Amino acid sequence: MTMNNLDIGRGRRGGMQAMKHGAGVLLIAACVVMTGWAFHAAAQQGESVVKLENSLGPQGAISFQIQTDKGYHTGPKLKPVTVDILEIPGIAKIRFSQSSTVCELQWLWARGVKADNLGVQVPGFPGPEEYFIQYTWDAPAGRFTGYVNGTALRLSEIRLATWEVPEAKEVRLAAGPFKTALVSAEPRYLDETQARAQVPESMLGKHAELFGVREKDPAPIEVASRLGNLVYESPLDTPGSMEGWVMEGPGVTAFEDGWMKMASEEADSAAKAGHVVYWCPRDFPESFVAEWEMRITSESGLCIVFFAARGLNGEDIFDPSLPKRTGIFRQYHTGAISCYHISYYASTPSSPGRITSNMRKNSGFHLVANGPPGIEPGSDAVHALRLIKDAAHLQLQVDGKVIIDFTDDGQRYGPVLGGGKIGLRQMQWTDALYRNFRVHELRSE
Repeated sequence: MTMNNLDIGRGRRGGMQAMKHGAGVLLIAACVVMTGWAFHAAAQQGESVVKLENSLGPQGAISFQIQTDKGYHTGPKLKPVTVDILEIPGIAKIRFSQSSTVCELQWLWARGVKADNLGVQVPGFPGPEEYFIQYTWDAPAGRFTGYVNGTALRLSEIRLATWEVPEAKEVRLAAGPFKTALVSAEPRYLDETQARAQVPESMLGKHAELFGVREKDPAPIEVASRLGNLVYESPLDTPGSMEGWVMEGPGVTAFEDGWMKMASEEADSAAKAGHVVYWCPRDFPESFVAEWEMRITSESGLCIVFFAARGLNGEDIFDPSLPKRTGIFRQYHTGAISCYHISYYASTPSSPGRITSNMRKNSGFHLVANGPPGIEPGSDAVHALRLIKDAAHLQLQVDGKVIIDFTDDGQRYGPVLGGGKIGLRQMQWTDALYRNFRVHELRSE
């Protein structure tokens, strides 16, 4: 089977019709006409190979449609599932996976291609459902991104280090539970307008909420009339204002102009080391409002807030019977403590420009909710954060915008977590400023 790209002018998108082709193989034949291009699609239930008239190489774009066999989601005791979707030999594989902790769509560069992979993690993929997926790259220009139903999988302004990509003259569609239709493969980079122009109108923007894009933001939890006692307050502006705070990992602090600066002494350590967590000494009730201000001062980094943290059996997290923690992430998400955590700023050297803020429930590292980035890469502004725990209703607001909104049902991921400690985490590359941390009780409605 050979794929042709034919310039036949503008037109309306054509529909797809299924037909049998050969033993055990389902082909979908279509002519999809859009913005000056016509694409002939082939879908399969058995492995097949599509020969390309024009090779993919340093620049390329691949567009395809999948139909999932069912819905996928996270949760304890789920068996891992891996679905290979397609391969561009010598360049990359595209894969979907489900585990107890995350559902992930992955672009995995082939061995020998010296570039970072692109994975997007979500709490679930609705199904059975169709998704229109695209990846496009320009290696000499340091550009690489993807789209699902026209929603970008990386922030558009991100530029990467340049890399080399070999040529490929075929695409292999994998056998498996997903039906896959290859729509186009082109030796050019698609900008966002060009990519979205290829998406069928009925699919454009569908399920954008999976990737942090909302038509309407959730309503902020009303707290003004419900604020109870001020249970903790610190300006975070001097060493004395941090009395009782506990640093885990190689963290260092400095104080200037009313701010606490937090960084790692081991910013260049191996990937799993050098991270830091700074714990407030107080235990907070099961319903509270925590507020603070912060500013990112480094090019790369990742910031997390842990809350409702206790030992798995209800112990104080500093109980001497619990294993020592040193900032290594797994000690917090699959170790001896339970907590919720939200990553509200994420732009690491290997994954710049993440498109979502993520919320997880621990122990177990279960991705339970996501939303738009709380703080976008490159921001040097002062941001106001408000973390609300209204019993099982959990919400993070940044500059008044609701970033995460999740209600724990106490079933899928275990019982709702109650009171506990709050901790501020930074990955090793992060330098950030903090000030004016305070926590109020939140009264019942």
